Amino acid sequence: MGLKPATNPDVEATSIELSIDGKTVTAKDGVSLYDVISMTGKIIPAMCYHYTFDPFGSCGMCLVMQEGKKAPVRSCTAKAAAGMVIRTEGEDLFLARKKAVEKHLSVHPLDCPVCDADGHCELQDMAFQHGVTNLANAKQKFIPEDTRSPVLDFNMNRCIACAECINVCKDVLMIDALQFMKKGGFNQVVPKGDLPLNCEFCGDCLAVCPVGAITNKFSKYLYKPWQMKKTTTTCNYCGDGCQMYLETKDEEVVRVTSPLSWKNKWGDRSDTAKGHGGLCVRGRFGFESLDSQSRLVHPLVRESGRLVEKPWLEAMHGLVDRFAEIKSKYGPDAIAGLVTARCTNEELYLFQKLMRTAFGTNQLDSSARYGHMNFVLASKHAIGLGRTANDWEDLTKAKAIIVIGSNITETNPLTAVRIKEAVRVYRAQVVTFDSAITNMSKLASHPFLIKPGTEGAVIDGLLKATIELDVVDEAAVGKHPQAFEALKKAVASLSMEQLTAQTGLSNEVFKEIARLFAESPRSIILCAEGIVRRANGYHNVLKLMDLAWITGKIGQPGCGVSTVTEEPNEQGAVDMGTASEFLPGQGRYGDPEVRDRFEKAWNTVLPPPSSGAHLVEILKRCRTGQIKALYILGENPLATLPASMEVRAGLERLELLVVQDPFLTDTAKLAHFVLPACTYAEKDGTFTNFEGRVLRVRQAMDPRGESLPDWHIMTALANAMGCQWDYQSANDIQSEIMKMLPGYYNLGQPRKVTPTLDTYLSKGYATTVGKRYQATQEVNALTRPFALLMGQLLMHSGKLSVQAPGLITIAPNTARLRMNAQDLESLGLQEGAKVRLTSDRGSLQIAVQMDQSVAPGTCFFPEHFNEPPVKDLMTVTVDPTTGVPSFKQMWVNVESV
Repeated sequence: MGLKPATNPDVEATSIELSIDGKTVTAKDGVSLYDVISMTGKIIPAMCYHYTFDPFGSCGMCLVMQEGKKAPVRSCTAKAAAGMVIRTEGEDLFLARKKAVEKHLSVHPLDCPVCDADGHCELQDMAFQHGVTNLANAKQKFIPEDTRSPVLDFNMNRCIACAECINVCKDVLMIDALQFMKKGGFNQVVPKGDLPLNCEFCGDCLAVCPVGAITNKFSKYLYKPWQMKKTTTTCNYCGDGCQMYLETKDEEVVRVTSPLSWKNKWGDRSDTAKGHGGLCVRGRFGFESLDSQSRLVHPLVRESGRLVEKPWLEAMHGLVDRFAEIKSKYGPDAIAGLVTARCTNEELYLFQKLMRTAFGTNQLDSSARYGHMNFVLASKHAIGLGRTANDWEDLTKAKAIIVIGSNITETNPLTAVRIKEAVRVYRAQVVTFDSAITNMSKLASHPFLIKPGTEGAVIDGLLKATIELDVVDEAAVGKHPQAFEALKKAVASLSMEQLTAQTGLSNEVFKEIARLFAESPRSIILCAEGIVRRANGYHNVLKLMDLAWITGKIGQPGCGVSTVTEEPNEQGAVDMGTASEFLPGQGRYGDPEVRDRFEKAWNTVLPPPSSGAHLVEILKRCRTGQIKALYILGENPLATLPASMEVRAGLERLELLVVQDPFLTDTAKLAHFVLPACTYAEKDGTFTNFEGRVLRVRQAMDPRGESLPDWHIMTALANAMGCQWDYQSANDIQSEIMKMLPGYYNLGQPRKVTPTLDTYLSKGYATTVGKRYQATQEVNALTRPFALLMGQLLMHSGKLSVQAPGLITIAPNTARLRMNAQDLESLGLQEGAKVRLTSDRGSLQIAVQMDQSVAPGTCFFPEHFNEPPVKDLMTVTVDPTTGVPSFKQMWVNVESV
């Protein structure tokens, strides 16, 4: 091992020259000889090699002759040295490699006709290439198949002990869930401790297996590789934007694969800074929602209190009549719309255009309002950018990373792998601040457990320590001395003793981390749900911008303040203008020049800026009767928001509720019209991930039943309402977006952006900065001693993943409250015992389960499940600047019943 540091930009490895097949080659001293050979374009067989992890040297295939040595050497584990003379071809090497193939085949079952890897097997390929036709001493292993895992089966009869599965798990993912164990006279791959596999179930071990030793339980014996149609698309589960292959057969998704496989084993090790091509458990095993039997396949119309199936034509005629009637009777401000960020950019663009032109209303919002808008609006205010300025490569190559308020492995697993690579390859110092014992905290160099809800106080402490230690960047603060003096004055009013008491961190911790962040050449802050989805999210993002500013970490290479998103297209939702504040391109809706440009392009008069409304305001206006018709595309506010928001009362007062969705959601069950929409697998378009990369979504299968793409339904609705839209495909919509937003479709690459602080710091900063650094009273937890937290699980994303039986198999709703063993013991509770959970909003009975990732003094329930309705115990706090509702934390009593 030990080869990876050669890719570290901080390590200057000596350049050397060596000879390969008679040609002089320049390389770095100490790197894998196999890497050097492959960089010349020469590919030699290697069944245990993959460029994403360190060489292992078990298969005996990558043999080369080195001058001065009698026997062939394994090039993958040999290190390149000056003056080497290497030969990669010859009859002797061919025969030696053939012998290695025969050795593997001698104990390998010849069950190719029933093996899932048949036709996609490296051992098959090697046997063919080396002319292996006869095995004189073949014998079977007769090892029972290990089927204990909920998603993967292990057939060790087929295993060639290449260790690729073990190495990708240990080296790349840093999970280390697999091991070799001597059983029955053979080395076998088994889960750690030879117990049922219990890991993150990303399936990367399955992806790199070069034979059929690891198989997908959900697609076993269902296909041959050549029978399936393979479509490259973008995952629909989170904002990471992972590329994936949907493999379909007979209108059914059979399996999901990714660029990571044994077939893409050759590459530059430094390329992994941009991702290793793998997937997470949701992407790989959550595909069954696409062809679920629960999918809506016909339009539904409410008649006599029941939803009944109707033909599209009849349903649309009735719907258009109702919209026209309400608009005529009450005016356009009686109509509003909500849309999910799981839609494509093209559909999001059409949605806001439909609302503003056909209906004449600016009462519209998207699921980006649930948190991402806090980051967008704060970042746009501070540095002029409505998205993160950093990409995956910045994160991977950072030297110091502060992860605050983010269980990154659970929410954005592949971004978490970038941080893992920063630790493993680039020797980054990672600091975690969270009120849960997160997966990332176990890998971090500086893990800190903080009291629930004190993320803002943590930032205050870091700022105060940075100023007191005088580790500020003189060039950065020197440009705006008045702003810096105002910040120092604001922070000076804070008591470090109070901050340490609030957060549970010591003064020394604040000083250590402030110095670490300030003195590192490449420093990044990554904030997520614990910042943007909690109270004061907007101000807390601005505080992080202040910290980055005074330490010189804004505008410098590989530095900045970043976030991640839960849904795949939250950034696209903002960019496409599905918020009352913005038109497409994040132009301010109230800007006359921006409005004039779109009015001319769309040949319409836009609603006045004063009429706009975001999510919380829309729901309030539904309750008061101001809004009469609500068009909901893919959103499910009844299942998402707590009872204190009175969503049901608002929806039931509507004269017209229209829900467009692939599933009959809780909200759809109240609707007057339910329109069956396609999933991402049945349409074309693009997503914009949190980095700003625009990624293709490609149709892999025909629409299920009579469901239609969202853009198709909206086009028909707009034309029936008097518009003249002639979109025939998603490409037509893209063409319009390209004209309105030149350069947006920089497919596959983040658009380069340049943050600037000058306007922010010179116009009003000094008079407003003090408001966000006012001392806050410590939460009084005496009457309700436990913090109830709701959040994501690795296996789930929103309510979409609960429609995937595979993910439910791995992580079902246990309907239990998760608590630390220490708290269970202090309360005298056993696993499964019933407790009464009480908040200011009410109480309910629930069973408990032990979870060591839950910190003492807190309890946790997954936000994906509503049985029991724990979310209804939450109080909602609405950010006064951004309108973002916060409802993921509440103080509660836990009492035995």
